[in-house]
Amino acid sequence: DKLGTGRGGDPASALLELLDPSQNHAFLDHYLDVPVDLSQCLFICTANVDHTIPAPLLDRMEVVRLAGYDLEEKVKIATQYLIPKALDEAGLDASVTITDAALRKLIRGHAREAGVRSLQKLIEKIARKLAL
Repeated sequence: DKLGTGRGGDPASALLELLDPSQNHAFLDHYLDVPVDLSQCLFICTANVDHTIPAPLLDRMEVVRLAGYDLEEKVKIATQYLIPKALDEAGLDASVTITDAALRKLIRGHAREAGVRSLQKLIEKIARKLAL
């Protein structure tokens, strides 16, 4: 999902060539200027979204969707890892607590993405404010 045409060329076109069975047995690496047989290679690509991947490229891929963390998993991750780390970085001791109810409200209202990156940023922000 971060494919883009830069001054070095079009990565989507190179990937199309790599994934095309009629071409990948004689792929030419322009950097090393040598042919490489990629017909037996397995390519793994990751993306946060697939709507930005060009359709011809997406057609050559097998898409495997992985679910993100659910509410209870996020609460557990925050309680066991994110909160202690944020408190420590803010110079606060373990006597400062964030209740599970407050965490659930924070997650439902402000950290609804599949991962915990925005939740981590919010917890760090709370810890910094508490440190003032």
